[in-house]
Amino acid sequence: MNTHWLPRALVTRWTAVAFACLLGLQLGVGSVLAQSESTLSAEQKQKLKKELQQTYKEGAQAGNAENYEVAAARFEESIQLAQQLGLDNLIGKIENNLIESLKGAGSAALNQEDYEGALAHFKRLQEYTEADPTVQYNQGLALINMEDSTETGLQSLRQAIEVGNEVGNTRVAGLATERIQDEFLAQASEALQGDNPSQAQISEALDALDQMTEYVDPNANAMFYRGTALYESGQYQQAIQAARQGLDMHQGSRTDAAKFHFVIAESQIELGNKASACQTFENAAYGDYEARANHYLENECDDV
Repeated sequence: MNTHWLPRALVTRWTAVAFACLLGLQLGVGSVLAQSESTLSAEQKQKLKKELQQTYKEGAQAGNAENYEVAAARFEESIQLAQQLGLDNLIGKIENNLIESLKGAGSAALNQEDYEGALAHFKRLQEYTEADPTVQYNQGLALINMEDSTETGLQSLRQAIEVGNEVGNTRVAGLATERIQDEFLAQASEALQGDNPSQAQISEALDALDQMTEYVDPNANAMFYRGTALYESGQYQQAIQAARQGLDMHQGSRTDAAKFHFVIAESQIELGNKASACQTFENAAYGDYEARANHYLENECDDV
């Protein structure tokens, strides 16, 4: 599940700041530069002022047209010109637009699966942001999709969780948590594919679920896969415990809960608790598990 953060309301923001920027240039430049130690001549200052107005205008237009790379380039030029003119009061405003442009360019690259390009944009963003978890989050998404960069991507996602919690952005922290969980759940699911997985496959699934806990807490699905792996390895009591933990965490429908009941019921059968298993299979007879649960109910539970 790749969830990218796209900038919102860029047209309104850039239009508003454009007016503020131009107003500052028209009315405030004289007083600001009068106090500056700049060695620029009046003619040079006027030329730079026009260049700044033009590059900022081009940046705003490009951003509003979602040409984010062009917008970022123009806003960077605007920052350099503002620095030459000594307009420190405008640099921060322009940087805000540069940040949004780089976010837009990075998100567009992610959507196009250009992960190296996305990573380059988000690395540039780090020069301007310190407490924005979306930067670490999207950087993590890029890295985790690049060859030999999974570990680095997971670390970036974990950093997004830490920063998100620090600044109160629980939405990004939650998305990063889910993405880390999904990474290890995919590994566990793949390892357990097919009937009668080998002990090596079972160990691979359990190792992936153990690694998850090094980054984030396990979710309900992690406990389902752990229960399934334990059942396949013959550890039936432990499988029941894991599946019940998953049920306690589960917040979905009765159909979604069927998989937990099925693991518990099959484990109960193996432990010789036939009466308990048959009751549990009743709760497992929904959705994808309906046919399998009914098979047990019809062939194992007819005398209970």
